[in-house]
Amino acid sequence: MSESLPLAVPRRVRWSLSDQIWRDVVFAHWPCDPAVLQPMLPRGTRPDLLGGSGWIGLIGLRMTVTSVLGMPTPRVLRDFNEVNVRTYAVDERGRRGLVFLSMEASNRTFVRTARAVAGLPYRYGRVEFERSGSETGYRVQRGDVGLELRVRRGARIAAGEADRFATSRWRMFSTWHGLLSLHTPVDHEPWVLHRAEPLSCADSGLLGELGLPAPESPVALAASRVDARFGAPGRC
Repeated sequence: MSESLPLAVPRRVRWSLSDQIWRDVVFAHWPCDPAVLQPMLPRGTRPDLLGGSGWIGLIGLRMTVTSVLGMPTPRVLRDFNEVNVRTYAVDERGRRGLVFLSMEASNRTFVRTARAVAGLPYRYGRVEFERSGSETGYRVQRGDVGLELRVRRGARIAAGEADRFATSRWRMFSTWHGLLSLHTPVDHEPWVLHRAEPLSCADSGLLGELGLPAPESPVALAASRVDARFGAPGRC
């Protein structure tokens, strides 16, 4: 039986591996055949299902990494734009979390560090952020592949089941350099979510490169800011 997905973090992170600020966050989600997602997941996990489907998430944000191991982050690693592709998984104990499939970031030094130390799937690319009135957009270009996500922010909402499924994730599953399956706790205040209208969610090869289907009628959300903490990872 899978654990619930509460709006607030069920267990606080007492010792922080990294403190981060996420601003101007936009989400787009669409269903995907679980059989497509299963080979992409860490050992010991399986796709978490909603309505009988696995789900893909496309998230754009402006990132500030304020500290690592309790020490202030050097300016060269601190600020950048990011667009990540993720999905949702559950392990053999019923613990639910997210899995990053691709993390596109505009800070080359941070990308190299995160790949080497944490084994996360960061890749360097040009990630542009644009905001005009109620519209927020991100555009990624990495070599010949790219992606655009742009939404119009609407009214604040009370999170329903599908919104909690996509955003109330208090754990990250990952594979460290192909050797260890890890789970890392995440702690942040509850999201203040707004419904959003997807204006553009166009893949120019980035999703195809991952073997993922292009979005069809994605569900979109937006949020202004959360302050997040990642705890120490453990083995799955």
